[in-house]
Amino acid sequence: MIAIRMICRALPHVALVIFSCMRIAYAGSYAELDADRVAQLSALLSEAPQGFGPRCTDRAMWSTPAISERLAAVKGAAEKLLTQPFPSWSDEAYLEYSSKGARPNGERMMNARKAWLYPLVLAECVEGKGRFLPAIEHTLIELDTQPTWTWPAHDATLRNFRQHNYEVDLLAADTAHDVAQTLYMLGDQLAPAVQQQTLAALEARIFAPLRRSFINGGKDNWWLQADHNWNAVCLKGIVGAALAVLPARQDRALFVAAAEHYIRKYVAAFPDDGYSIEGPGYWNYGFSHFTELRELLMQATAARLDLFADAKVRNIALYGFRIEMLPGNVAAFGDASRNTKMDDFTRDYANEVFALGMSAHLAGLPITAKQAGNAAPVANATMILFARPVPENTNGAGVQVGLQSYFDKVGVLVSRPGADERMGVSIKAGGNGNHSHNDIGSYAIGLGVEQPTGDAGATIYSAKTFSKLRYTIKGINSYGHPVPVVAGELQREATQVKPTVLATHFSDALDEITLDMSSAYSVSSLKSLTRTLRHERAGYGAVQIEDRFEFSRAETFEVALIVGGNWQAHGDDTIELWQKNEHLMAHIEASAPYEIASEKIDEEGLAFTRIAVRLKAPQPSGFVRVRFTPQ
Repeated sequence: MIAIRMICRALPHVALVIFSCMRIAYAGSYAELDADRVAQLSALLSEAPQGFGPRCTDRAMWSTPAISERLAAVKGAAEKLLTQPFPSWSDEAYLEYSSKGARPNGERMMNARKAWLYPLVLAECVEGKGRFLPAIEHTLIELDTQPTWTWPAHDATLRNFRQHNYEVDLLAADTAHDVAQTLYMLGDQLAPAVQQQTLAALEARIFAPLRRSFINGGKDNWWLQADHNWNAVCLKGIVGAALAVLPARQDRALFVAAAEHYIRKYVAAFPDDGYSIEGPGYWNYGFSHFTELRELLMQATAARLDLFADAKVRNIALYGFRIEMLPGNVAAFGDASRNTKMDDFTRDYANEVFALGMSAHLAGLPITAKQAGNAAPVANATMILFARPVPENTNGAGVQVGLQSYFDKVGVLVSRPGADERMGVSIKAGGNGNHSHNDIGSYAIGLGVEQPTGDAGATIYSAKTFSKLRYTIKGINSYGHPVPVVAGELQREATQVKPTVLATHFSDALDEITLDMSSAYSVSSLKSLTRTLRHERAGYGAVQIEDRFEFSRAETFEVALIVGGNWQAHGDDTIELWQKNEHLMAHIEASAPYEIASEKIDEEGLAFTRIAVRLKAPQPSGFVRVRFTPQ
C-alpha cells in the first residue's frame, strides 16, 4: 500500500491518474462488498465511462423538432441567465444553521448556484452552437471551488465547510450526479482545465470519501446503512456520477456493487403492501431516486441488474397511485405538505415497466424551466427524454386502483368517491417510522382538489425538527392533528404504538373502518377508545367519524378539527369549512353537552386553526360524532 501511494504521488497530478491510483490502493479491501461480485459486474460494464442518454455532439438525437419543443422553456430560462451575474457564495448564509438553527437562507443560496447547470446544459445540447459553454464552464468552476456541496443542516460540526473533510449527503450526491452528467454530455467541448478541476472535485468530495466508507462499512457516510430516503437518494447520485466519469471499469463496478448491496436496506423499510412510512412526500423523493437508479443500472449492465425485479417493489411503485384520494389530492401524513402531488416521472416510469394500463407515459411528460431543489435535474431531464424502461414480466396484469386502497400491514385506508361524488377520505391507524408525527387515527378529507379539513402536514425544518424537541411542536405532536385529547393527555410517540384495526367493511356503497386507539394514550383510567370512519357514496357523499370512549372514572374528553383555511359556526352543532371553492359542512353530535373552542396555531412555519369539540364535564363514557357533507 505504501509503495502504491508513493508511485501515485510521483505521477502527474491530474484527475484521471488520481482515480486510477485510488482504485488500485483500495481494491479488494471492502467490508461488505464481495470482490467476486465486483468482478462480475465489471464484466457487464462498458470499457469507457457512460453517462445517461446521448452526448450533446449527437445532433441527430438532440436537434429533432420534438426535443426542441419540449426544451423550449428551459432554453428560454438559460438565455436569461446569460445576462445575469452568477449567485455568490455566502459564508454568512451557510453558517446560519450552525449559529441559529435556521436552514432556509443557506439552502436557498446553495440551490441558486447549483440551479444554473440545468437550463444551461440542456440549452447547449438542444442548440449545439457553443453559445452557453462559457456560462457552463463558469458554473462548474464556481461549484468546484465553493467550500462544500453539503447542506448546512448536515454539517453541524462544520467539518466539511472548514476542514474539507468531506461527507456525502443528499445535496452532495445530487450535485455530483449533475456535474458528472454535464462532463459526460459535453466532454471535450469543455476546456481541459475545467474538466480536470471538476474531476478532481468529484474525487475529493464524493469518490474518495465513499471508498473509505466502503472499507469501514459505512463510517462517515452513515446513510449506507439507513432504511429511508437518504439511502436511495445518495446511492443514485454517487452511482450516476461514477458511471459517467470514472475511467476504470473495475472502479465503476465497485460503486455499482455498493448500490446493489446497500439499496436493499431502503426496500426492506417498506412493509409488503408497499406503504411509505415516510409519507407521500418522501415516497416522491426517495422512490423517484430509486427509480432513476434502476434505469441507470439497467442501461449500464445491459438490463442484467434490475432493481424492479423484486416483487415487493411493484407494491411500492403502486403506492404512488393508491395513496391518492382524488386526482392530485393526497393526505399530508408525516412530513408532507397539503400541496403534495405524487411524482409524475416516477408514476409514468412505473406505468411503463409494470404495464399498469394508466394513460400517462414518459413521452408526454413536460419538461419545464422549474426545478426541484432536492434533485439532479440535468440527469432527470435526460431520463425523461431518453429513458426506455425495460418492462417486467407482469403478464399484462395491469392494475385497478378502484374505490378504496387498504394498506393492511399498517392500517391505512384511502377511500375514493363514486361516479357522482367529489369527496374522498384517508385515515391512518399506523404506518409510523422516519418522519413520523404523533397521528394515530389522523385523517384528511379531500373535496375536489382541496382539503377543507384534516391533517395539517409538515412544518418548515429547523434545528428543532429532528432534535429531542421534535414532539414539542404542535404541528408534529397530536395536539395539531384531528385526534382526541384524552383526560388532558396527548398521544404517545407514534413509533412506539402498535396499530390495531378492529374491523373493516368495503363495498361500492360505503367503506368503514374501526380503529382501537387506546394504546396511543398513557392514561391509566382509559378502558377503551375506538374511532370509526364511515364513507358513504350515495348522493353527494358523506364521511362520518365517531369516537367512543370508556374510563374507569369520569375524565375529560375532546376531539379536534384541523382547518388550514376558513371556518364559520352555524348554530351550536354545525361548522362550515372551506379553503377556496369547496365548502364542507361538519355536523356535530355528542353523548353529553359540549363546547367549541378555536385556537390559531402558527409555529415552525405551519399555520392552521384547531377547533376543539370539548365535552363540558368529565364523563365515564360517551361519544363524539362528526358527520361531514359537501355543501
